[in-house]
Amino acid sequence: MHSDPHITPTIAAHVLFHLGRGGWPGSTFVQKLLAAFDAADAPNRLQLAAGFPGYAAAFELAKSTADGVGFLQARVDADH
Repeated sequence: MHSDPHITPTIAAHVLFHLGRGGWPGSTFVQKLLAAFDAADAPNRLQLAAGFPGYAAAFELAKSTADGVGFLQARVDADH
């Protein structure tokens, strides 16, 4: 299982919501930030990651690994 101290339960929930997999929405800013991650090419995702490492880690995990969404869901569930 993955372990990243930057991925808080709240960040996991926001990313899951963005992906339509549960969670809950973040603020308007967070929703637009996640839309920017979705639209960004690799160099721009790196720039976004510099300022928002938790969101970057959660987003990449969910998009690039088979069990990423499950990890995020478990992260949210463990907090409740």
